[in-house]
Amino acid sequence: MLLALDVGTSSIKFGLFDRTNAQAHWLHREPLSGEGWVTEQWVRSIHRSVDQMPFVDRIEALVMSGNGPTIVPVASDGTAVTDALLWLDDREQVRAGSSSFFLPKIRWLFDHDRESYEAASLFLTCPEYLTVLAGAEPHSTSPSNAFDAVVWDRPGTAVYELDDEKLPPLVRPGDQVGITSGRAREVFGLPVGIPIFAGGPDFLASLLGTGVVDPGLTCDRAGTSEGINYCSAERRDGSGVRTLPHAVPGLWNIAGVLSSTGRMFEWFRRISRQTAVGYDRMLREIEQTGFHEEPYFFPSTHQGAAWEFSGGMFAHLKSSHEIADMGRGVIHSIGYAVRQSIESLRRAGCEVSEMRACGGQAKNAVWLQMKADITGVPIETPEVVDAELIGNLCCAAAGLGDADTPWAAAREFVRMTRRYEPRPELYERHTGAYVRYLEMHERVSSALRSSKPG
Repeated sequence: MLLALDVGTSSIKFGLFDRTNAQAHWLHREPLSGEGWVTEQWVRSIHRSVDQMPFVDRIEALVMSGNGPTIVPVASDGTAVTDALLWLDDREQVRAGSSSFFLPKIRWLFDHDRESYEAASLFLTCPEYLTVLAGAEPHSTSPSNAFDAVVWDRPGTAVYELDDEKLPPLVRPGDQVGITSGRAREVFGLPVGIPIFAGGPDFLASLLGTGVVDPGLTCDRAGTSEGINYCSAERRDGSGVRTLPHAVPGLWNIAGVLSSTGRMFEWFRRISRQTAVGYDRMLREIEQTGFHEEPYFFPSTHQGAAWEFSGGMFAHLKSSHEIADMGRGVIHSIGYAVRQSIESLRRAGCEVSEMRACGGQAKNAVWLQMKADITGVPIETPEVVDAELIGNLCCAAAGLGDADTPWAAAREFVRMTRRYEPRPELYERHTGAYVRYLEMHERVSSALRSSKPG
């Protein structure tokens, strides 16, 4: 068995896989409690899950991925000095001249909490903090030389005027970084002596886990945030896209990043008092309202930031509208955000012909059919929808010598099981509705801008 973990924003996912054929023998999701430091929640959640885990004595490898850019300041004994600086908070000081996503958070700590900065002997990223607790040597993971600066490098630390000695060396996905120690048994309940392999950032693991390792393929990875990730043989730049080196050296990941789609749907679920209602039921009730454009929901009324959930509003809301109608407005806004990202990718030269969806969305057939109808793009789902777990499995397979590289393992292990084709009549209706939605957003935003004093 190979044990894969992915540390998300709201939960930790676990998978026990057969080493020979990537069959899942145990899949589990442990919600994070929201109580205490997030680093403490990670540890408690892993221990609870290991207590329930079958086949623990047959684990031959451990590999983790996790959210980022998240930084954990760590003392010399391996414990967190202060709580993690999570990817979604605004504690960062960005400086020009470096492409690092992590150094701005460390600089923020230097500027605003010098005591914690000085007390930290190391700064670790999210999954590496946990693997070091389990017995790994200090490290951070980058898939290639081209990606290193996105994590950190010497020119970057010079820009941020930070101490290089507080940053661990970079390793590649699939490198063995240690074995589980007595501390792993004490902290996580894991057996001693399990080889630990590097996994790395969750979004890169999801590219492996959906098999998006060849040019022209696209992954739609959705959780708290969402990214439409296109694999390109060439660097592509353009408005509305983010360009980074891919998990496969020599390739590029061109992405439309939507920071709030999952968070927005959870917000609506909470304020409509439907947290105990299943996603399928909510989406079916929304679908049953029929095709109507109103009410409109705008996640933001700021110009150029229509999909960042901040200062949002409903428009054309009527007394006849019910909760499901408002939910339809929220769902349409998410679908239109994805459509706009696809259009941005196409303008940058990335032709999105189909998408491989992963994350919680991949369990909801109603939503994926709606998304295919809105975007006009066919959507496929993998056998294991928490694709980061399969991505981790691919890293372990390479580390154990079962595959030449993690991406070679991805070509072998990733299996698509379902496909959603756009329905032409609904795509045509959504095309007109999408244009009117953007026009209405601009009218509302313009009116609000002109009404501000000064």
